[in-house]
Amino acid sequence: MIQSISRAFEILEYIAFNGNFVRLNDIADAVGLKKTTVHNFLNTLKELGYIEQDELTPRYRITYKFQCLYSPDVSLFQIKKELRPVLESITEFTKETSYLAIQMGSYFRHELKCEPNRSVRISLELGKEYEMTTTAIGKVFLSYSDHLQTSLTKFNDENFNQKLKQETKQIKENGFATDLGQYEEDLNCVAVPVFHQRKVVAVVCVSGPAYRFGENEISTSLKKMKELLSQLEKYSVKQV
Repeated sequence: MIQSISRAFEILEYIAFNGNFVRLNDIADAVGLKKTTVHNFLNTLKELGYIEQDELTPRYRITYKFQCLYSPDVSLFQIKKELRPVLESITEFTKETSYLAIQMGSYFRHELKCEPNRSVRISLELGKEYEMTTTAIGKVFLSYSDHLQTSLTKFNDENFNQKLKQETKQIKENGFATDLGQYEEDLNCVAVPVFHQRKVVAVVCVSGPAYRFGENEISTSLKKMKELLSQLEKYSVKQV
């Protein structure tokens, strides 16, 4: 067992199970360490963003960042079952193909698609892994993952990194992402995140040929997507 890791978790557990507003002295007494040692652990956890100090007192508390480490309490089977009717309604309204995608590390995969009854339609492959930076779906996942953004910026030039930073910031502010011929020429897409307990568990997207799925159609589709997803009790289109 690595002692420093064990002690860090012991400190975090004490904070969590004792009101989440605790003093340095109390932590030190409870875990049997010197105050200076505990203070060093707390400073490291503060720098990482996992704890913070109360605004009015020198007490420590765990931050919401720990929620990012939780595995969502909904299975992929549940997500697909509960969002399938949403995709069907989106496609019925837009007359374009809708998708449900999940993140798989630095890639994503389409898990569901609903196609319109039209001779010309977009049909991307289910089960295939797609990269993040040139697709509307991928850019949504990117926008809510600091770790993923950091890993990508290691291998790209400064212009790419600045553009990515600006775009992901805009996506979080707007609550959606678009891909206008970026992934594939003459293909336009719009995508929105699906949150469960503040975590993105899926992304819903609508894709269509550029000649008939332009700015007006994208705007109308986006409004309908958000309306339908907002009607679900378990999920949200906002990180609240």
